[in-house]
Amino acid sequence: MPNQQELLLRDDLKRVVQTMHAEEDHVTPYREDYRHLLDNHGKMIRASLVLLFSYVVQNGKSHHVDDKVITGAAAIEMLHLATLVHDDVLDNASIRRNQPTIQTIRGNKAAIYLGDLILSRYMEIIATIAPSTAFIVEQAHTVNEIVSGDLLQESTRHNLDTTKEYYERAITGKTAALFRLAAITGIKLTTDSPDEKTLEQGSKFGEHLGIAFQILDDVEDFNVAHDTGKPKLEDIRDGIYTLPVILAIAADPSFVDIVKLDDPLKVLDYFKANPQFIDSAKNEALQHLEAAKDVIADSQYPPVNAGTVKALVDVIDKYIATL
Repeated sequence: MPNQQELLLRDDLKRVVQTMHAEEDHVTPYREDYRHLLDNHGKMIRASLVLLFSYVVQNGKSHHVDDKVITGAAAIEMLHLATLVHDDVLDNASIRRNQPTIQTIRGNKAAIYLGDLILSRYMEIIATIAPSTAFIVEQAHTVNEIVSGDLLQESTRHNLDTTKEYYERAITGKTAALFRLAAITGIKLTTDSPDEKTLEQGSKFGEHLGIAFQILDDVEDFNVAHDTGKPKLEDIRDGIYTLPVILAIAADPSFVDIVKLDDPLKVLDYFKANPQFIDSAKNEALQHLEAAKDVIADSQYPPVNAGTVKALVDVIDKYIATL
């Protein structure tokens, strides 16, 4: 049975969705496209982190968060959506969340501009609710980290010498940085005097969760039997070598010859015959998920209300259930 904090989270997420639904684009020919992008928002994990760490600051007080936090959660989700629009163009992806991507309907140029519109709107919203200039700088710096992480990944395309360390550096930027920002945003929009230890706790939790999320997403790309609403084998087809591939290359020189064939199905056959590399990648994700749990329980940080702890752990357990 859901506890008080989980029920609050459900209701507050509905408020976030309502806030996003109220967003309008005034470029008339693309208003419906803009609406479609914001409505196809997925599970809203990052928005949930904004809300949950607002609850951490409130120390379990059973009331809904301030409208400013709701607005911040919507803005963070919009930033995420903007990156997805751009990713879909770069990856030439035809579907996302079982819906046609915007560039398949409107073309690449319109898709890029629509992604830019969402990004610019995120910036406007953040500027209106920012408690300080430093808050805005932190948001901008994180966008820089996200783009830098994507560039790091792009620089390794078809590079058989890509290391695990380099991969981790890339995903810490392209994915985990936004998870970290979501947690910090929830804290800083809830109090004018955030506790440094709480900020550290939120930062570490978000980063571990984000790294685990990206590893699992990369592993899922090889799970062709599971429909995730987007094409499979896209990374290996595009020469992006994620953790299972990197681990296999390091352990088995013969696998390099298979990768060089540029045949995703042969790579898939290799992993079916050698599941230890997929399992090792999953184990890496599990370690980060467990580390996120440990951060919440760590006595060096201010204690977190039991209901909020359960809500945070439930987010983690959803990922563990996929392993």
